[in-house]
Amino acid sequence: MNKWKFKEGAEPQGSSDGFWYDLTSGGYIKLEKVLEGEQLEMAKNALATLKSLEDAMENAELLNDM
Repeated sequence: MNKWKFKEGAEPQGSSDGFWYDLTSGGYIKLEKVLEGEQLEMAKNALATLKSLEDAMENAELLNDM
């Protein structure tokens, strides 16, 4: 597992809607404010991959909202 290094002086991010929502749909977490360089790109690529999986599962009707 990678050791994350946060920007100097980074402020808390997010809201009460949950981590995934804040990273994607809500847009409350701004990765650019807490990460930089290779780690920022790595996080953005991971999110794009997982969002693509979420979209594919939704399109295939394999997700249930509860």
